[in-house]
Amino acid sequence: MQTHQWLSHVTPDIVTEARGTNLDAYLLAVEGWRRGLELRWSSRKVKKRGVHAPGRLFTLTNGNKTHTFYKTRGDHCTQQAVDIGNNKNLTKEWLSERGVQVPEGKRFLAENSNDEIINYAADIEYPVVLKPTKGDQGVGVVANIKNEEHLIQSLKYVRGDLKFSDVLLEKFIEGEEYRIFVVDNKVIAAIKRIPANVVGDGISTIRSLIAQKNKERKKNPRLYSCLIKIDHEVESFTKMAGFTLDSIPNKGEQIFLRANTNVSTGGDSVDVLDELPMEIKNVAIKTLQVMPGLPHAGVDVIINQNAPIEKAGVVIEINPVPQIGSLVFPMIGQARDVPGAIIDYYFPETKDKKIYNPNVYFDLKVVLEPLLNKTASEVIVTPPPLEEVVGKKYVVSGDIKGDGYARWIRKIALEADLFGYIKALKNGNYEIIVGGTEEAANTFKNKCTKWKSKNIKVVSEETWKKPIKVGYQILKEPDKTAKQKPAPPKPAPKQKKKLTWKQKIKILIS
Repeated sequence: MQTHQWLSHVTPDIVTEARGTNLDAYLLAVEGWRRGLELRWSSRKVKKRGVHAPGRLFTLTNGNKTHTFYKTRGDHCTQQAVDIGNNKNLTKEWLSERGVQVPEGKRFLAENSNDEIINYAADIEYPVVLKPTKGDQGVGVVANIKNEEHLIQSLKYVRGDLKFSDVLLEKFIEGEEYRIFVVDNKVIAAIKRIPANVVGDGISTIRSLIAQKNKERKKNPRLYSCLIKIDHEVESFTKMAGFTLDSIPNKGEQIFLRANTNVSTGGDSVDVLDELPMEIKNVAIKTLQVMPGLPHAGVDVIINQNAPIEKAGVVIEINPVPQIGSLVFPMIGQARDVPGAIIDYYFPETKDKKIYNPNVYFDLKVVLEPLLNKTASEVIVTPPPLEEVVGKKYVVSGDIKGDGYARWIRKIALEADLFGYIKALKNGNYEIIVGGTEEAANTFKNKCTKWKSKNIKVVSEETWKKPIKVGYQILKEPDKTAKQKPAPPKPAPKQKKKLTWKQKIKILIS
C-alpha cells in the first residue's frame, strides 16, 4: 500500500542516475536548469579527499548573476556558519549564548579519560547521549544510554572502534526528533525521524525482517543508499531489548534497532510539516537567525515531552549542508519542494518558470563523464527546450530488421530537436517516445513511416506524460526469460619479453 505522495515533477525516474551522494545536488541543479538557468558542473582538486568529487559542485547563472552550490549549500551560506554547524560543541555554545535551548552536556578531548566521562554521566544522571564532536549522518552517535555498563560499551565503540577520541556527552531528552528545513525565515519542510526498526509478522526473524525492509527501502530514491546495516550498535541494541537477530517477534510488535534517528543509518522519515506546532517551527527559524549568515539549513529538534510546548523545542544539531532527499522522497507522507524553495531564494525572478516543462530532465551520469575521466574540469549542460514540451508515444510495426531503422529514427528525431528514445519490443514492433513541440512531433510521426521498408505503420498513438530525458537513446526491451551466461574466464596475462636496447631503439625510430 502506498504511504507517500511524491511531487509530480520530481519522480524517481529522473534521479535514477543520481542516487547516493549526488542526489541532493542533482535535485537542486535540475530545478534551476529547468527554469532556463545555465548549469555548469565542476570538479576541483582539494586536499580533503572527495570534497569536490564530480556531481557535487555546480553553478547556476541567469544573465549577469551567478551562484555557486556545493550539494545543497549555496554561496549565501557563510564559511563561519558552516564551521560552527560542523562542530557540535561549538554549535551548542553559540546557540546557548544566544538564547536557543540546547541539551546539557560537556565536551571531552582525546586527553580526557573514559573515567572522567563516566563520572560526568553520574553527575548529570542517566540516560545520556554520546556523540563525536565532529561527524555527520549519525555515525558514532549512541543515544539513550541508560547505565554505566552501557556507557562503557559505547565508549569502547565510539572512541575505540570508530576512533572518535573527541566526544560530547549530553543529557538524553525524552521525546520525538524532527528534521526541520528553513529557507529565508520560513519552514519549508519537516519530517519526524524514527530510529531504525522492524515490525514482526509472527513468522520471520529480526534478521529476515531487516532484509525485507531493506528491499522496500531500495525502492525509495533517498533510502536506496540508507539501508539498515547489521553492526555492533544494532546487535547490542537488540540484545538490550531482550532479543537476538534470530528471534521471531510477535505479529505487530515493533523492534527498535538503534537509538539514533538518522535516516542514513536506517531511520524512517515521516512528513509532519502540516502538523508541527508553530512554537517548534519558530525554534528552527530562530536558530538560523542567530547564526552568522545561514539563510537555509536543516535544524534537528527534539520536542521534550515533559515540557510545555512553548519550552519544549530543544536544538540538538544544525546541518549547513543537509540531505534533502528525505524531504523530497519521504517514506510516509507528502513530499515537499525543497529544491524549488532554494532556487526561489537565489533566483526569485524565475519563480514563474518553476513548473516550466516539469517532465524534462538530463542524464547526470552522461554529463559528468568528462569530469570523471578527467578530460575536462568543467561541463556546461545543454539548455532545456525553450518552448512548451509535449510528449508522444508511438508504436510502429512493419518489416523492420536489424538496427538500421532505430538509427534512422534517432537521426530524424535529433534533426527535429526532439528527444526521447526508441525501444525494440520482443514482438518485433518498436516503441517510440518523442518530446518537443506539437508541430515537430506531428511532422516526425509522418516521417517515421517513410523508411526504405514500405509497410511500416503507426499502430497506436497516445500522449506521454512521464519524464523524458534530453538526447535520444536506442533501447532494447530486456528478455527476462533469458538466462545469463557466465562470463568466460579471462586468460592469464602473457608475460612480456624483455626487449634488448637494440629492439627499443628500433621501435622508437620506426
